[in-house]
Amino acid sequence: MKFTVSQKNLLEALQIVSGVVPARSTTPILETILFDLNEQNLTITGTDLEVSVSTTIAPDATEDSGSVALPARVIIETIKALPDIPVHFDVDENHKAKITTDRGYYQISGFSKDNFPQLESSVSSTKFEIDNKILGRMFSKTIFAVSSEELRPSLMGVYLQVLPGEFRMVATDGHRLSKIVKRGMSFEGNQINMIVPPKAVQTALKNLNSPGTTTLIIDEKSLSFQFGNTTLYTRLVEGEYPDYEKVIPRDNDKNMVVNKEMLLSSVRRVSLFSSALTHQVSFLIDNGKLVVGSEDADVGGEAREEMQIEYSDEPMDIGYNAQYIVDILKHIDTDNVVFSLKSNVRATLILPEDQEEDESFSMLIMPIKLNK
Repeated sequence: MKFTVSQKNLLEALQIVSGVVPARSTTPILETILFDLNEQNLTITGTDLEVSVSTTIAPDATEDSGSVALPARVIIETIKALPDIPVHFDVDENHKAKITTDRGYYQISGFSKDNFPQLESSVSSTKFEIDNKILGRMFSKTIFAVSSEELRPSLMGVYLQVLPGEFRMVATDGHRLSKIVKRGMSFEGNQINMIVPPKAVQTALKNLNSPGTTTLIIDEKSLSFQFGNTTLYTRLVEGEYPDYEKVIPRDNDKNMVVNKEMLLSSVRRVSLFSSALTHQVSFLIDNGKLVVGSEDADVGGEAREEMQIEYSDEPMDIGYNAQYIVDILKHIDTDNVVFSLKSNVRATLILPEDQEEDESFSMLIMPIKLNK
């Protein structure tokens, strides 16, 4: 196996697949990256068995086809440390790779392709094409709310729903929820529901920065993304996603409108004085005024900040987890944010002041009982 490739192109390909390669594994072969060369293309693959990424580049020159699995950390750090120059690979029958440049050479012991896991692929004919910008936006607006609680595995992923003319994503950890809907889509088949693991979502986001479209290939237990020369395969999270519509309030009739950046900065500062256990901040909402407060009785810390808002309903004193509020506000794109309220024990809806065209984006946060 012999080929020559530019350092820049090779490093870009290695960085695409490296995100799924485990740093440490009880199965050492998973700590490697597979190089598979034919007469025209070099395919580079990484996997952790749940999520796999393959990307293809064209070498500058090839002599002998072949394959080898090389330790991911060593090969990535070696190529990263080189300048943008041609890099020549020569792999012998014992899977030793000699890497040569005009600066010197480096030798790495690899493994046979036979030891590398045979990758699955989605075989269903169900396909759905979506613009990269839309898919990236929807993933980024939901991934932050995914649960990390292993006792509730069905919440440990982003819930995708493909409906006739509509594409939805939802994520929740039981304390907060994010839902985004894109209307006007061309899909006209049967409804599809799936739970995508967060590692697959995070890997997909790295490949959605360029213009174009991504093809989703949907199977009963798996999902593949095809973007350009890169394919991402993931197993889906098993289980049934809870009926999230039941927890979204429909009768919140008190609206507070506040400047997003002003509130975000205030919550960050005031929360420095909150309990390290609860991260609780209080919102005292009154006619045209919001007081954000916190205190930590254990250390005697306390903070209060006041700001002007739009609000004309009855006064309300409500508690939130400050980190959840910060996470939610960071995903609002408009200058002002709307808090849709009912009472201090009912879920609060948080929305941008204006919605994007053909889009509905909303987030929910559960209040926490105020310490008196």
